[in-house]
Amino acid sequence: CIGKRKMALIDTLRDNILNGTLRPGAELLQTDLATRFGVSRIPVRDALQGLAAERLVRVIPNKGAQVIVLTRDELSEVYDLRLLLETDLIHRAARQAGPDDHAEALHQLRKSDLEAGRPGWATGDAAFHAARYAPARRPRQMAMVTELRRCCALHSAQYDSLIANTDQWLEDHQSIHDTWAKGQADVAAALLAQHIEAARDLLLAQMA
Repeated sequence: CIGKRKMALIDTLRDNILNGTLRPGAELLQTDLATRFGVSRIPVRDALQGLAAERLVRVIPNKGAQVIVLTRDELSEVYDLRLLLETDLIHRAARQAGPDDHAEALHQLRKSDLEAGRPGWATGDAAFHAARYAPARRPRQMAMVTELRRCCALHSAQYDSLIANTDQWLEDHQSIHDTWAKGQADVAAALLAQHIEAARDLLLAQMA
């Protein structure tokens, strides 16, 4: 029962962090969360430890936790790492993808198109990219990318101007998908790099 409560808490708090409901730097007090969710402090403490393992919060001993806050320089480093890891993944995947991979990728493209600009759009965006990387069959690298993307997502959720560029993001997605599906690994990787760099530049400009 405690395990189910902990997982439910993790899922809810993770969603709140990634959709911007809980902003970077927000304090998550064990007593407040226990009251809010009607549970004891034990599952709350365990949930915060779980989110700390995902690097979404920083644990404050005997108190609770705080949603991570990254500086512009730290976020720039995160994007540099994303460029290295994600362009490598899509390059590998474009050469290895089979019919089932293509079908799943197309499904995620259409789904993300429908969700674009709506609450929770970041989830569809993440699924779009993950579907293009999956055929590389590199789970550790994918786990690193997931962690890095979440760092970017929880900061970008604070700025409405990023949603205002939805049309451009969708055009990028279509171009990336088309070249990836044709096995044009170099072109797909180059387009993905431009896509990530544009997101980085917009976020850092907003933070300035």
